[in-house]
Amino acid sequence: MTWRTCLLLCALAACLSLDGCRPPQGDSNPEIALDLAVTPDPPVTGPANVRLTLTDKATGQPVQGAEVRLEGNMSHAGMRPVFGAARETEPGRYETSLDLHMGGDWFILVDATLRDGRSLQRQVDLPDVHARQD
Repeated sequence: MTWRTCLLLCALAACLSLDGCRPPQGDSNPEIALDLAVTPDPPVTGPANVRLTLTDKATGQPVQGAEVRLEGNMSHAGMRPVFGAARETEPGRYETSLDLHMGGDWFILVDATLRDGRSLQRQVDLPDVHARQD
């Protein structure tokens, strides 16, 4: 094997491994509306309350009984993600806390399993998280 072939194979392997680390793109379940809010607003470093509402677009009814998990990530590689399991506080409304441990651009991955077995994966951007001023 020549050094060029070896280099090409290494580059290909690196590209394939990076693709597996990319967050999901697009809307996995367009029939469900997702509204996400973070408090404090605008977001700052430290604990953040994340509240989301799931609504069936066809009926306008809240989506109850979902299992909702959140993963917060920074937009650049190398930072540890934060996780939260949201609990339903009202019909179709789910809340959890995430520790936004560093200032910068974040995104939240929402992964929900609905009561009827359908799933929902969506990414919500949370840009420009500032350092808390105490």
